[in-house]
Formats: sequence, structure tokens, C-alpha cells
Amino acid sequence: MAASQSTILVVEDEPFIRLILIEALQDEGYRVLAASNVLEAIGHIARHARIDGLVTDVDLPGGLSGLDLLELFSNCRPDAARIVVSGRGDLTQEALPVAGRIFAKPYSLDNVIAELDDQIRAKGTVLPSRRMRS
Repeated sequence: MAASQSTILVVEDEPFIRLILIEALQDEGYRVLAASNVLEAIGHIARHARIDGLVTDVDLPGGLSGLDLLELFSNCRPDAARIVVSGRGDLTQEALPVAGRIFAKPYSLDNVIAELDDQIRAKGTVLPSRRMRS
């Protein structure tokens, strides 16, 4: 992995949504780790010293939610970018247990990626070099 390539952990239980998000992030030059639930995500967090950002769904299988993961991730990686996506209309920014940004489903991939870029840039991490689009 190049030193400047940022790593994003994507946690989404819907395979199709997870795949689309992974591909979009990879197209933008990010290295992506993927999980379908909180326990898989915790495994990635334990195994990878560098994770620059988290994109997690709120409602996940297995008894722990994306909000639980967000809080744990924030404690382990306080300088990382944090984005929460949710199909629940009642979730507000104030409901987040730690700083982060909420996007309602369906969300714009461009907006999620722009927010990741902004948060990573604000933390002083080098953004991935972009691939040229044809």
C-alpha cells in the first residue's frame, strides 16, 4: 500500500449497496476494507493499524448497531473520518454518540466521498491520488 493511500472501512449488511460503495471508493483511489456486521468490522480494526475512515450503516445484524461501532471506532481511531448512513428517517446528527456525519438512504455516492475527502483532509491525512476518468 502506498503511504498516501487512505484506507476506509465500509460496514453495510446489504451486499449490493456494500459492493457499489466499495467500487465507488476504489475508483476514487481509496483502499477499502469491507464488513457486513459489527463483529467483522472489529476484526478489521484489530488487524489493521491504519484505517483513515469509517462508513457504516446504522441497522446491522448481530445485536450491535452501527452507532455502537461508531463509538468504539472513535475510541480506537479518534482522528479518523466517520460517516453513518441510515434508512431511518428519525436519526439526526444530534443522535450520534460521537462526531460524524449522517447521510440518509438513498444517498449520493459523490456526497459521501466528498465528505470523506473533507474529513480526511481536515485531519491532515494525504488523500488518495485520483484515477483519471474517461
